[in-house]
Amino acid sequence: MGARTLVAVERRDGRYDLHHSQWGGEHLDRLSAMDRGDGLSPGLVDPDPVCSAVPVQRLLPALKPRAHEAVVVVDETTETYLVCWLGIETSRESESAPSAEAREGCSSAFTGDVTALVPWTDDATAARLRRFLRITKDVLGDAVDAGLVPAWLAAAYLAVRLARHPDSPDDILWLPRGGANVE
Repeated sequence: MGARTLVAVERRDGRYDLHHSQWGGEHLDRLSAMDRGDGLSPGLVDPDPVCSAVPVQRLLPALKPRAHEAVVVVDETTETYLVCWLGIETSRESESAPSAEAREGCSSAFTGDVTALVPWTDDATAARLRRFLRITKDVLGDAVDAGLVPAWLAAAYLAVRLARHPDSPDDILWLPRGGANVE
């Protein structure tokens, strides 16, 4: 899929145009340097918006935590966040797996729908956080599969470990269960 990023650019009327950047997650330094007056980074951000005239309160519901690795909001300032979906992947079905996925014989079940938006500071820090999350989620998924820990507890533990990680800033934005679909 690539390092997909959601880029929200404020319009003159105070609403936002939402764009995708297929490889933006690997170039957050360039996206973070964007200015509303500069326009979109050619070759990095798709010039055709996926949604236009989105009010500010609909920005988070437009975010897809399982698909987007980062989100960039360009208005008076530019704010960049890593999207950290804290679901635990297991190789067996769980009670929290959607029934449609279970009926289709999905090979892995996802548990936990909490998402954290971690302010991006630099590429090295982002790489360390992504590596930490990937490894920790793999280990916790194995522990759930082995019956050592319930899935809900593994997801809660992951959230605590992310909050306490030395590279995590204090101003993490926590999105509630159900991902970014908040009103």
